[in-house]
Amino acid sequence: MASNQSTRSTAFPGLGRIDVHHHCFPATVSEVAPEFATEGSNLFGVGFTGKFPEDAQAHLKYMDEVGIQTAVVVGQIDFWCPTLRLLVGTQTPSIKNEWHQDFSKERLVDLCERSLRAQLDYVASNPLRFGCFALLPLPHIPETIDFIRKASQQSTQPDGWGISTQIGHHYLGNPRFDPVWEELNKTSSVVFVHPADSDRPPTLSFGPFVQEFAFDTCRAITDVIHAGIFVRYPKIRFIFSHNGGAFPFLADRIGAQHIDEVIAKNNGGLRLRDLVSQSNLYLDSAISSAMQYPVLKELGIPTEHLLYATDFPYTVRLDTTSSYKAGYDSPKNSGLFDEQALEDIVRNNALKLFPRLAAEYEKLPLRS
Repeated sequence: MASNQSTRSTAFPGLGRIDVHHHCFPATVSEVAPEFATEGSNLFGVGFTGKFPEDAQAHLKYMDEVGIQTAVVVGQIDFWCPTLRLLVGTQTPSIKNEWHQDFSKERLVDLCERSLRAQLDYVASNPLRFGCFALLPLPHIPETIDFIRKASQQSTQPDGWGISTQIGHHYLGNPRFDPVWEELNKTSSVVFVHPADSDRPPTLSFGPFVQEFAFDTCRAITDVIHAGIFVRYPKIRFIFSHNGGAFPFLADRIGAQHIDEVIAKNNGGLRLRDLVSQSNLYLDSAISSAMQYPVLKELGIPTEHLLYATDFPYTVRLDTTSSYKAGYDSPKNSGLFDEQALEDIVRNNALKLFPRLAAEYEKLPLRS
């Protein structure tokens, strides 16, 4: 482990950006190895750049090129592997279906502990340039709570926790997860939620990252709202990936046109639009497009709840589909945000969520 020396990038002017959706694949944790192990790996006709980064230095090269001062690293999270056809849900790094079903509790806890140590090594190498979301050993509730408590007592703690939209086909509003939310609510935790590859027609010729991830995120947000999670656990800040997936486009169909009465009953009288405008729902900007932001604005989602993200390295491609720049270009090109609002999206909003990183930025000589 390095010497905890915070050193800012000199590759770009200003304070730079904070990327809250940035995958890592520590070489020391073999279970989280990426699907694309070689240069030019191809899946469903998509040419990924591979070899994916395995250490902090490889991430810094990309970060400097894009203007990212800090990457809050998460793991592989979920992906569909054509050799396994198994990957269901996960956290950070990726929890595969076999981890849920085949790993003993002890083995999964061990994996989470090793993953966290590897991610904290990134943080220790430069506490300004890296943060991390810790993988949780769900669906094992007592073990997960014990893991959270132990990790929270370390000298360097994770900046938040990573989960998937579903764990073993149980979405986040399921009552079995309430003890975990109770524990995380006590410490005003940040929870990063990444989509999982749920059941989908096996004959589709394109990957789940094209549509299914967006739909699964929509299901997860709907389930959390339906169960009253935002109201019952108001101190947890939930970050959902990819601008909320399909949820913003279906919000009125879900709420006003279908289940708003049930939502209001479970949320102290608040309806869906009330919740998305007033609650602890945050969205990251990875793989977004300019056309989405008028919808977010119309729904009343505050600009303060939008966070810059790249989804690196999955968005760096060998063809014209590279979208790693969309996390900034899309809100900018929407024409809805002035320069100060864009600065808030790319950095300042995140600093309000991550106190350790905010303290690191306070040390910098340049504050604008």
